[in-house]
Amino acid sequence: MYQHGQLPILLYFAVLALLPAVAAADYRADIGYTKLQQQLGVATPDGTGIRVTQVEGSTQVNGQEAWFPDPANAEFVGKTISNASGAPTGLYSSHATSVGGSFYGNMRSIAPGVSTITAFSANDWMGGGALLTILGSGGSRPLSSTSRVANHSYVGSAPGAESYVLRRVDWLVETDEYLQVVGLGNGAGTSYVAMLGSAYNVIATGRTDGQTQVGSVALDETYTAGRTRPDLVDPSDYTSTAAPRIASAVGMLAQAGHDNPAWSNDPVSTGMTNRAGILVRNAERSEVLKAALMAGADRVTHDSTSTDLLNYRSSIADQTGNGLDRRYGAGQLNVHNSYWILAGGEQGSTEDGNAGGSVASRGFDYDPAFGGASGSNSTATYPLPVDAKPRLLTAALVWNLDINGGSANNFNPAATLHDLNIEVIDLGGDGSPVVVASQSTVENTENIWMIVPAGAQYALRVMPVGSFRWDYGLAWQLLADSDADGAYDEQDNCIYAANGPLLPDAGGNSQRDTDGDGYGNICDGDLDNSGGIVNFADLAAFKAMFGTTNANGDLNGSGGIVNFADLAGFKALFGKPPGPSGIAP
Repeated sequence: MYQHGQLPILLYFAVLALLPAVAAADYRADIGYTKLQQQLGVATPDGTGIRVTQVEGSTQVNGQEAWFPDPANAEFVGKTISNASGAPTGLYSSHATSVGGSFYGNMRSIAPGVSTITAFSANDWMGGGALLTILGSGGSRPLSSTSRVANHSYVGSAPGAESYVLRRVDWLVETDEYLQVVGLGNGAGTSYVAMLGSAYNVIATGRTDGQTQVGSVALDETYTAGRTRPDLVDPSDYTSTAAPRIASAVGMLAQAGHDNPAWSNDPVSTGMTNRAGILVRNAERSEVLKAALMAGADRVTHDSTSTDLLNYRSSIADQTGNGLDRRYGAGQLNVHNSYWILAGGEQGSTEDGNAGGSVASRGFDYDPAFGGASGSNSTATYPLPVDAKPRLLTAALVWNLDINGGSANNFNPAATLHDLNIEVIDLGGDGSPVVVASQSTVENTENIWMIVPAGAQYALRVMPVGSFRWDYGLAWQLLADSDADGAYDEQDNCIYAANGPLLPDAGGNSQRDTDGDGYGNICDGDLDNSGGIVNFADLAAFKAMFGTTNANGDLNGSGGIVNFADLAGFKALFGKPPGPSGIAP
């Protein structure tokens, strides 16, 4: 048996050298931060008041092990970085310095307001510094922390103790709402094992270019192989950068959820106080933040700093049972979308007394008691608003693995994975038929990515498998997708314009909103920008957009062939009056 602080951890780094500087301005635009900052101005959350932890593996510097960031670096001016594991003064890790800059730095991060950081070596954090890991059952519970977010930009293993480490990590997230962000190994098919990435309750991160270790490690009957990892990706060249960038987003969103108490309004409980005495509102709970990140992620990108994500779930081999892509998880981080999901506020299910009809186009719900046991609901229904245009729906249902935990001095690692499903049902027909469902039996997230047709009366519905009493976080967004291609209008260079003005689109063209519906003419089907008229000239652009063979453009169902007969369907989709040439071929 290993005593506290003596856990042997074999660490392998995703990157051993100093990570290159990032193109911060372009990166921030790629993840939606620039747009959010333009909208919110000085009110943009920056992580102020959120304490964080940086956990680092050791690198060799002058023959000694180094893991502490250089506190003299300009990124850390005005910040307090506590040396929790006793690093020698003057012995600093370039890897830790770069990761810290991406996580909470003054210039490179999106959470520069974070000012209180605790830094650990990975061996100490997993041993006597935090987790108190020992082999076998028993021992004290993990220590509490005033930090809300921890970043882990290393991969490695703890021989003989991996499962026990993961159970302690998952218990820490579940019990204290202490979010753990973990970078997976670099390189598709890498042999490096990102042990912590196989935990259920963490946020596992990868790279937009797909060069990331995928899947979970088989450890025991609970921590099995084949689960979807990563949860989401970032346009980084290294997972050591992707993890702290996403951890930075978690920090700023946690601040937003905390500083806006009106966002959390569950009639039973609007929050909890963890063991460290930190008030955690529903909008900043681990399940809710993870769900908001996953529901807000982009499945299609137009990046300036990385390879684009364009073939999401394009092959059966990449389609996971919980509605994600095995390579990219929920897609690429988009803090703009995730922020506005949280700002949509907590909206309860019909069964929990939401008598206002449909939920809003963006929002979340934290349900503290669900599953049918002990008086909890066995169904949760969230009617969606009806719209005259097609919309892209992304929704994420997240719940934590339940670790027993035992008593303060006798940790019990027993785990229970509850099984929840999410469905989209059609309220407009008889019997509420299921349109699509996410029904994995081995995951703790279920996800929806689909087109809601114009005029459809759909609803999200959460269902348990079996009977239990547990909590979950649900997040959703509905975005206009006028061409119903799975990329929302803004990604198709559509302009959200006031009535009438001439505006440039992303391709440098000009378009108007001549019908005053809040969408530029190009969004309305006038692809040649002829004053809002949809005619034969638009079909040429339509065919150029889709090619001559593409199921997305085959609106008359002719076997994937895009031809003139599709113009009628094209015009019906957008609801525009006939142009001078009519609609017949």
